[in-house]
Amino acid sequence: MTSPRPGPRRARLAPLLAALALAAPLAAAPVDPAVAAEEPTAQVTLTRADVTATSVTLTGMVTNTGTVPLTDIRVALWRSPDLLLSPEAVAGAVTAGTTTPGTARVVEETNRDRLGDDPAQEVPPGATLPFTVSGTREALGLVHASATWWAGVDATARAGGRALQPVGTARTLVSASETPLPVATVVELSAPPRQVKKDLFIDDGLHTEVDGGRLDALLDAVEGSGTTWVVDPSLLAELEDMADGYRIRTADGTEAGTGADAAAAWLGRLRALPTGSGAVELFGSPDLPALAALPDEVLRTAVSAETDANAPDGLARVAVLDHPDASGLALAAQLGGHVVLLDSGNPHVHVRAGEVDALVASEETPLVPSSALLPDTALNRAAVRLALARAAGGELRWADSPEAIPADTTALPPGLVPATLADLAALPAHDWAPPPAQTPAIGALDAGGLGRVLELRDRMAAYAAAAPASGVGEYVDAQTARAASRWWTGEADAQSAWLTSVEQRVALPQGDLVTLDASPRFTMTGGTSEFPVTVTNRIQDPITVRVVASTDNPQRIRLLSPDPVEIPSGSASTVLVPAESAGGGVVSARVHVETADGHRLTPDREIAVETTNVGTIGWVIVIASGLVLVVTTAHRIRQVRRQGKGEDG
Repeated sequence: MTSPRPGPRRARLAPLLAALALAAPLAAAPVDPAVAAEEPTAQVTLTRADVTATSVTLTGMVTNTGTVPLTDIRVALWRSPDLLLSPEAVAGAVTAGTTTPGTARVVEETNRDRLGDDPAQEVPPGATLPFTVSGTREALGLVHASATWWAGVDATARAGGRALQPVGTARTLVSASETPLPVATVVELSAPPRQVKKDLFIDDGLHTEVDGGRLDALLDAVEGSGTTWVVDPSLLAELEDMADGYRIRTADGTEAGTGADAAAAWLGRLRALPTGSGAVELFGSPDLPALAALPDEVLRTAVSAETDANAPDGLARVAVLDHPDASGLALAAQLGGHVVLLDSGNPHVHVRAGEVDALVASEETPLVPSSALLPDTALNRAAVRLALARAAGGELRWADSPEAIPADTTALPPGLVPATLADLAALPAHDWAPPPAQTPAIGALDAGGLGRVLELRDRMAAYAAAAPASGVGEYVDAQTARAASRWWTGEADAQSAWLTSVEQRVALPQGDLVTLDASPRFTMTGGTSEFPVTVTNRIQDPITVRVVASTDNPQRIRLLSPDPVEIPSGSASTVLVPAESAGGGVVSARVHVETADGHRLTPDREIAVETTNVGTIGWVIVIASGLVLVVTTAHRIRQVRRQGKGEDG
């Protein structure tokens, strides 16, 4: 074997090669000095490695890459005795500069192969000969039930009548497993939020994705392959809204979207997939570690409610986490079924963190052989993949783009079998301590963003209560949940643009949805009266509201709330507030506007209400009553005097 392998193994191999050389007939012709000056070389290529419960077989070819003919080309099987048991050990072997010290273990006739029919026949430069070497696992010492080893062949040959000498070597990884290893590829069908409200979208990007774009290609890969797929119910809700017609925002207003038919067609294809190979993730693909770090539970509640409301029947639930930590894992277990970790740094497929079981998925291509020891060949790619799957217990690949989907999802290398998420969840779990929470959080939403989202939620709730026909109320929880999507991680500008579009639809950039104007002072002219207030609708939908009034002394002056009033978009309406007086004086009144179901829309407006209890008419009555009393009293006095005179007479 050539220099990449350490000396000790070569020392053990040398006596064997010498013995083999002595056993073969040597050419007696003198060596040509011109030929002797040339060093014979060959390229050894392994094309196949078969490992069964009892044997190991390597197949390949030797190509004369030198400038002189070769004769008596031989290959001998070798293996390293060191076990590569862990994913870390396998990963280290992939990038190693040398193999571990080992031994050829050539103990059986089948461990060697002499190439060609006639050892004396010259193999010219550029020519290639095939070979096959094999051995029993027991004789080779490969008796461990589940392990990975280095194995390969050394090639020797003669040139110009000289003795046998090394001309090339090749190696690969061979793995043994008691049972086939489960492999699952999960295609995630999800997209950044684009819906502003019913029938209105921030742009037409979703049309592009389902009509020849990323989501179209992902669905192509799923159809007919049996690949597991996971769909975001937020995406389904948006496509269902698109399918019956929609509009998109423009710089000057809105215009009709053109993707209704494409959305309907994509949904039809998805519904035709077998539910047994599908699953549903949490609404909006939320960034669960970020949600767990926020002090308010409103977003978590919204995610749960919208998932329940929009998840298709018959699909298992999956909670997906980026940059997981303990709190994010706990929230995922609370909200989802299977918990899937992306980029966790853990090489195993099934892990247990405390009380939470999780599956570990990789978004990256499996390790690609690239060292001098392990060149990038189809055989070595399959060997590395099998070795990693054996060490990890299986393989889980996560793909949200067509480029991330392996080409062999249906035709796996030997030793690997297609599996589902449930199959992987049934594997033994490895204990794992998740990393600590990131400080500061780098997720989709931080405490500052939470304030903006909660304010938007309040605005949407107020808008929906004031304008129930607007359809805004249907999307309060949905937009709250989408604000924390994993799609916004590292995309703060895109997130802000979407939030701004939602804000502009349901509220003014500054100011109130509804305003209330009234005179600061009102004087009653009788025991009952009405005073006017003006309510202005500043939103783009008609509203139904009522004015609520009260005083600090209702025993003296009581204000009554008028019936609800409907006000068109951009219009103002004068509402008369009834007042009843039971005594004179000045009282402080408060008026505000609220929705028909009691959602306050404006702050209190202070109004001073003055009354003298009777007013002008009352004074007329008092004066008239006084005159009557005076006249009546005078008349009575005269009557009494007349009666007195009559009695005297």
